[in-house]
Amino acid sequence: MTSGCGTGLGPVQSGEGVLGLRRAFRVAGARTLRLCLWPVEDHAARQWFRHLYAARLGGASTPAAMQRASLEVLERRRAAGTTTHPFYWGAFVAAGHWN
Repeated sequence: MTSGCGTGLGPVQSGEGVLGLRRAFRVAGARTLRLCLWPVEDHAARQWFRHLYAARLGGASTPAAMQRASLEVLERRRAAGTTTHPFYWGAFVAAGHWN
């Protein structure tokens, strides 16, 4: 099972750019989006987002919170002796207003 797989993807249309969920949310007025570029296993995505929101609630900007979330996932995976492949933390990107 995957969480939000491919929310940052869509077809490219000449003169329009990438059409997809990201664009729909921006047109609807969303200021900041956190998107996923490939399917990520649910447990890994849940861990990453927990760290992201903990950092945001602590006052970190979106870029700093995303970096912290990725580093936390990497540290925990290293400590557990599991793979640190970017598949588990590298799919997440931000778009829009980053504060």
